Amino acid sequence: MRLPVLATAAILGLGLFCGTTLARQLWLPTIDNPFCSITTYLLPELPEQAMSTIDANDRPVIVVSALTMAESQTYGRFLMAHECCHHTLGHVARYHTELGHLGPQPFFYIAPQLKGMELDADCCAVKMLKLKNEPETIEAARQMMAQFGAKPTGAYYPTGIERADNIAKCAAED
Repeated sequence: MRLPVLATAAILGLGLFCGTTLARQLWLPTIDNPFCSITTYLLPELPEQAMSTIDANDRPVIVVSALTMAESQTYGRFLMAHECCHHTLGHVARYHTELGHLGPQPFFYIAPQLKGMELDADCCAVKMLKLKNEPETIEAARQMMAQFGAKPTGAYYPTGIERADNIAKCAAED
């Protein structure tokens, strides 16, 4: 892992764990998230494409990779909607109150739940995007997931094929 990534992660971690006020004082850039009113940070060199968490004051926070947004704003919009869904569906709260407190056991025990949460958040994001009449954003997400093919899209996450098929199925629903 490169030093700038570690430094960025340390600053982000400090900001999130000390509260969003400190994060703003550290000049972490934010981005307007049209899908929810959750503070959304745009961070360079974030190892993930996006993530949802809570800060030290139990306020929801979303972080999106600046690189991902620069490469495809359309796909970035899907990510923002997807992360909003993790909060609105209760996934983040559930992780922090239940799943994240399993102790040293491997994530093997919660892998099926993590896969289900990702698929649910994808479908929720598709519904949001349909309401905003953004079929190109839905298609960008489906194509991005399809690029993963049979590989998982993250640790204990569904494969790219599973997610692409799920996005297509949710898009076809009324």
